[in-house]
Amino acid sequence: METIRAREDFDSARAKAFRRAIRATLTRRKGGLLSLDRVLAAAGLEGKSFGGVQEIPLNRVVGSAAAEVKSQDFDPGFLPVNRRLRDRWTRIYRAMVEGDELPPIDVYRLDDYYYVIDGHHRVSVARSLGREEISARVVEVRTRAPVGSHVDGAALLRAAEYSAFLDTTQLHRTRPEARLECSRLGRYDEIFKHILGHRYFLGLEQGREVPLAEAAASWYDKVYTPIIKLIRKYRVLELMPGWTEADLYVEITRRWLLLSEKGVPSGPDPALHSLLDEESRGFWERRRMLKLDVEP
Repeated sequence: METIRAREDFDSARAKAFRRAIRATLTRRKGGLLSLDRVLAAAGLEGKSFGGVQEIPLNRVVGSAAAEVKSQDFDPGFLPVNRRLRDRWTRIYRAMVEGDELPPIDVYRLDDYYYVIDGHHRVSVARSLGREEISARVVEVRTRAPVGSHVDGAALLRAAEYSAFLDTTQLHRTRPEARLECSRLGRYDEIFKHILGHRYFLGLEQGREVPLAEAAASWYDKVYTPIIKLIRKYRVLELMPGWTEADLYVEITRRWLLLSEKGVPSGPDPALHSLLDEESRGFWERRRMLKLDVEP
């Protein structure tokens, strides 16, 4: 009976994967498992360490670290795609249902998400059975740039930009606490120009050529951090969802420059209040338009 049920669940899971693949094709989304190699190529591998055997949440297992596992075997939700997986999938299903002790899977952990080295079938079956956790041998992976669970092409490009920015400025070494995460491409280039400008004036002030890493650390302490403290003081992230602190830093410095060019009071405070005033006006305008749309 368990074998019959296992085969039925496999066929059901495979049919669900097929429907997802159709939707992915129609929406032009990638249909295969996320590859850790692509993520590391973008974010920059810094190091690895063994984290021991742990019970890990299955909903945070997001991809594969095994080069031999091809995307046609499992979809992004670890649903089986290839019919040839049926016999092995069925055997593992029976073992799990009957309470047999299975070895831990092997995973890499990156930013609280997991990529399977060995154990793809066990993850697939455990998810199908509605399990919430699975035993795993965990290897911790550190990268220069952070990544999240939803790693699409744009996210990989942002991670690559951030990795290149950190590689040039060395902020991840001189200021390990720094987390300059931008939500849009191109903003790291703008921030880098700020660092170069800070380096120039620092060199004039000190009468010497300042190394770039030293200038970046000084910029972080004297320019970036005070603005971030202001952002947190006024709890701007709560008022502007979807923005990051680094996004807001870029926008505030843009407005700072514009106010200065207009010959009106400028600086972080006026620039921030200009941004908040504009956001507030936009909010009430959206509310007004929404009210017009719903009124008969």
